[in-house]
Amino acid sequence: MNNFMFYSPTRFIFGKGEEMNVGNYISQYGARKVMVLHYGTDFEFETSLINKIFASLDQAGIPYVDFKGIKPNPTIETGDRGVAVVKEEHVDFLLAVGGGSVIDTAKYIGVAALTEENVWDEYFLKKTPVGTTLPVGALPTIAGTGSEGSFSCVMTKGVLKRSLNDDKIRPVFALMNPELSYTLPAFQTACGAVDIMAHVHERYFTRGEDNYLTDNLGESIFRTVIKYLPIALREPENYNARAQLLWASVLAHNDSCGVGRVTEGTVHGIQSEIGGMYDSAHGAGVACVTPGWMKYVYKADPRRFARYFNRVWEMEYDTYDVEGMILEGIERQKQFYVSVGIPVHYSELGVKEEDIPTLCSTVRRGPDGMAGNFMKLSTDDLINIYKLFK
Repeated sequence: MNNFMFYSPTRFIFGKGEEMNVGNYISQYGARKVMVLHYGTDFEFETSLINKIFASLDQAGIPYVDFKGIKPNPTIETGDRGVAVVKEEHVDFLLAVGGGSVIDTAKYIGVAALTEENVWDEYFLKKTPVGTTLPVGALPTIAGTGSEGSFSCVMTKGVLKRSLNDDKIRPVFALMNPELSYTLPAFQTACGAVDIMAHVHERYFTRGEDNYLTDNLGESIFRTVIKYLPIALREPENYNARAQLLWASVLAHNDSCGVGRVTEGTVHGIQSEIGGMYDSAHGAGVACVTPGWMKYVYKADPRRFARYFNRVWEMEYDTYDVEGMILEGIERQKQFYVSVGIPVHYSELGVKEEDIPTLCSTVRRGPDGMAGNFMKLSTDDLINIYKLFK
């Protein structure tokens, strides 16, 4: 196990009806005025969720500003619009209600509101450590990105989608009621669950010695998604299934599975370029990329992939044909994605073949100019990966 520092200050409040107490929780942070960020969709108002939150804030005597209209793959333009409102209204606490796009927008606003720096250049591109930020509370309505407990914030500028990673942007609390995901469309439910798996993949498929504890934790999260996603799709109001997925999303991305090891980010790196250029669903993108990436890199450490398919997908460990077992396992995972309604070909995301060299040229790289850690990948390698999920 490598040396590591793990910091997870987020307070998680999990269970039915907890959104009704949001005003009380925010008051504990001394907030004088809150910005409530959300999508502004029919779902939120049909379930009276936002009105319940407003009522809770009123009861706690906390003024608030309503900031809605956030879209998937959020842009810095939206974030900057929020910063202007924060400054004009003297907001000192941000409450994000929704999925990762809303929570990430709140994180961006929290940083940008307290600095004179160009946030995109300084923190997303140069990776300068964050100095200070407004506190963010999260009320997730989807199990997926795990942004309610993570140190990550992903935003889009033009066709570029980049991340800011800093422990200071972790939410101070997350109110998690699985019931709020009951009316989520099946496609979004599946996309979120696939993203949970992808977050663990990038911590599980690493080089070096095995890490017994985190390996087993990661494998448990994989199996949880495989078991409970189909149940949630068949029975949208199955509380246990929704609860299992919602908590899995936190453990997958608060770095519990990543301590003591170097992470692998190629799949998310490729998807970020696709999502930035085509504005496609994040979970659908990682589902498309993952089998192609697996096929391209498994020979770098067949033992690791064999363990994964044996322990997660319950395939018999074939010592005489490890490669055949791995390839069969990749196909099994791909068909699982298909069975839950997720695309597995880049053409289904609207990707044009002529754009692929450009998409590959802008994938995030390390100081050595190569993408990935499990296997170092050049631009040509990335182009070849695309050929495996055409």
